[in-house]
Amino acid sequence: GVVAADVTGVGTARYNLAAASYGGDKGIYGYGNNASANKLSMTNLISNSGVIATDVSGVGTERRMLAAARYGGDKAIFGYGIPGSGATAITNKVNNVGVVASDTSGVGTARSSLAAAAFGGDKAIFGYGESPAATLGTTNKVSNTGVVAADVSGVGTSRYSLTATDF
Repeated sequence: GVVAADVTGVGTARYNLAAASYGGDKGIYGYGNNASANKLSMTNLISNSGVIATDVSGVGTERRMLAAARYGGDKAIFGYGIPGSGATAITNKVNNVGVVASDTSGVGTARSSLAAAAFGGDKAIFGYGESPAATLGTTNKVSNTGVVAADVSGVGTSRYSLTATDF
C-alpha cells in the first residue's frame, strides 16, 4: 500500500478517462481527453508489475467522462461517456488478455460522469451520472458475460462525478 515516487509517463497524457482491472492481475486505462481537450479512442495496458504499455489507438468511439469495471472474473468493460456534444450509452468489452472489442450498442440512459465497480466476484455495475437533462439515480448491472441490463432508476440520491471500487 505504499505509493512509489513519480515515474516518467508512457503514452499520451490525458484526463477524464476510465480504468479497470482485467486478466486477474493487470489493468487498463482508456479513452479521455488529451491536453488540447480532444477526445481520444486509445487504451494503455498495465502489466502485473505496474509497467504501462504504449498507446493503442482507434478502439471504439472516442469519448470522455466514462466509467469502467472488471466483470466475469477476468474481463473489463468501458461504458457510457461523452463522444461529441451529448452523452452515449455504448460499451466496449475487454477480454482477459486486454483486447478491446468494438462498440456495443447502448443499453440504458446515455450519461456521463458516472461510476462503475465490480461486485459478487464476477459482475459489475454502472451507476449514477448525468444526462443532458438531469442528474441521475440510475444503475445498470453487468452480467458475468458482459450483458448490460436495463436501467434501474430511483436508486439513492441522484449524483455525478463520483468514484467507486470493487466490493
